[in-house]
Order: sequence, then structure tokens, then C-alpha cells
Amino acid sequence: MFNLFGLLPFLMADGDGGGESGGSEGGDTGFVGSDGTFKEGWANRDEFKDNAEYLGRYKTVIDLANGLVATKKKYNKNPDVMVEIPSETSGDDVRAAWGKAHGAPENVDGYEYSYSDEFATKLGPLNDERLAGIKELAKSKHWSSKDLQDVVDFYNTAMLADLDSGNAQMDEMNNQSHDEGMAILKNLWLDGTDVRTKDALEHLQKYGEIEVKGKDGNMINPLEKLLEEAPQLKQSPWLTLIMDNMAAKMGEANRHGGGDTGALSLDGVNSQIDAINDRQTAIRDESPVNFKNNAEFKRNDEKLNQLYQKKFPPK
Repeated sequence: MFNLFGLLPFLMADGDGGGESGGSEGGDTGFVGSDGTFKEGWANRDEFKDNAEYLGRYKTVIDLANGLVATKKKYNKNPDVMVEIPSETSGDDVRAAWGKAHGAPENVDGYEYSYSDEFATKLGPLNDERLAGIKELAKSKHWSSKDLQDVVDFYNTAMLADLDSGNAQMDEMNNQSHDEGMAILKNLWLDGTDVRTKDALEHLQKYGEIEVKGKDGNMINPLEKLLEEAPQLKQSPWLTLIMDNMAAKMGEANRHGGGDTGALSLDGVNSQIDAINDRQTAIRDESPVNFKNNAEFKRNDEKLNQLYQKKFPPK
């Protein structure tokens, strides 16, 4: 701390400041004018050059005195906070003193961090190992617990913003994909879309529901687990198309799109014809001699006749 009283001998060197023991007869030899104003460049004298930048702020003796008194008052209130601010070249003792004045704990265990419920819900459990590493860093930098809280919160907030942004983009992509699939369904099935979608889901449940034994010995339904993980699959137009096609190839499709519940588009007719023809070929391969007596083959033949009538209606 710079001592004002160390300046007194120099201040008294001025003629007005020191009486008979003051300056010489030829003029001022000090650096303070008769009005108490410091002379230009006074802080650059050899006696003060180490503190020239600080002292140069003061233009009068009164300013300097008031500044010293204000500093002394603050110092007397809490001497621990009157420490040197570390620079890049400061030693460990200066940094440690700064950390103590700044509220840094004495050891790593003194650091505390409060993980918010929002972070826990969206980012998952707190990584204790990673937090321990951050505390070590905080101690080496002489941070306070508040510094650590602010830094980690800043990082988690940024992570949360990235996560929310990514989720928003994913939702937008999923919505676009869903809309594209629904457009295809409606083009194929027109007014029969809702019924066909329901039938496809029932087909999935009929043939997809199996049970397997879990590690604990209890039985698990994989289809239920799948729909729990991805409930949106129940409304997926792509899964609907897949299951409808599977039902057609298995000969169990309950087609509602071309008669009772609505007109079928030409693309829809062609799609059904192709699916049934594929199934007919499979039946022929399975029973080359008696395929015509196969009940499914006969039903499919009737469906094909109906579809061809729709594709080529009589004029």
C-alpha cells in the first residue's frame, strides 16, 4: 500500500509548504505548487516511478489525501480483501491470497455445486467424476464456489440449448416424413385410409405379439416394449404400408379401400394387383400341381378379377 506520509518531506520542499526550512531562494524545488496542485510529471520522479501510473491519477494534494483516507477506511473494514490482483507473472502466494479474499475454499472438498431439476431431467444424472475434475480445476484457479456454480451452469445451459435445438430439428424432420407418408397413403387408398391403417396395426398386433423370458424370469412382450419406446409407430404411415403389404402377401388383408368405404386410386389398384400376383406366384411354387385347388389362390383370383375391372372399367 502506498504511504502518503512518505510524501511529506517532498511536499514540504515547496516554499509555501515548508516555511523557512522549505525551498531555496531562487524558486520552487518541490513538485507541488502553492495552490496544492501537483506539477506536471511529478509521479515520474525517481522516488515514485514504480507507482507512477497509480499516483498520476491525482492532480492535487487534497485528491491524494482523500484517496488514501478512503482506501484506509476500506482496508480497516476488512483487511483480507485488500490484496494484489494477480497477473500472468504473479506467484502462487499472490494467487492464493487473491483466492482467499475472493472466497475460494481451502480445499477441493469445500466446493459445492447445485444441479438443477431441469438439468437432471433433460441432461440426465450428474457425472460425479467429471464434477470432481472441475473442482480440481477450480481449486487450481482459486475460484470461489460461486465461480464454479456459474461456470458449470453456463456449460449445462449451453448443452441444454443444443439439445433443445436438436430435438426441434428432429421433430421437424419426423413431421415432414409423416406428412410425406400420409400423402402416399391417401393417394393409394383415398377414403379407405383410416380403416386400412387400423387393419394394418391389428395385423401387426396379431403376428407381432410374442413373449420372451427376461433376465428376472418374467415374460416380456417385445411388441409392447417397442411401442413403449416409440409410441409414434402406431401412427407411422410407413409401418402401415409395410404391414398392409405383409397382410396382402399372407392373404389376410381386409381391403376396404375400393368398395364399401371409398374409391381406390389407380396407383392403389396397381399396388394391390402386384401384391396379389406375388402371392399367387408363391402359391404356385409351393404346389405346382394342385395350386388351383388352393382356397387362398381361389380367393385371390376373385380379388384380381375385381381389381382388373376397376383398372379397366367397362365403357
